[in-house]
Formats: sequence, C-alpha cells, structure tokens
Amino acid sequence: MPSEIRFTIIRKTLEDHGWRLDRVKGSHHVFTKPGADTVSIPVHNNKVKPRYVRKVQKLIEEQGD
Repeated sequence: MPSEIRFTIIRKTLEDHGWRLDRVKGSHHVFTKPGADTVSIPVHNNKVKPRYVRKVQKLIEEQGD
C-alpha cells in the first residue's frame, strides 16, 4: 500500500458510491450520504494518509456498494 494517495482518488471513490462533499473546514473535507456515517478526511498537500483510505474502504463495504 502506498504511504499516501491523492485526495482526488478518494473524492472520486466516495462520490461514485453516493457520498458528496458537504463542507471543508481547514484541511478537513467532510462527506455526507443519506443513511450513512459522515466521513471527515484530512488532506495535506493533496494527499490522504493510509488510515483514512482504510476508513473509506470500510464505509463502502458497510454500505454494500
């Protein structure tokens, strides 16, 4: 697994599974989806740390998408 991946990949993945970017506060990009947990992804230099990639994977698996 790469040490970090680009935010654009995470954003597209979330949007492809029904989440939408709700707001940005500082470095935190907050995605929402009706009936699902809200997810906050911190982004630094357009990179996302692996723990948040795993968080996104888990949310998608839980939703059955």
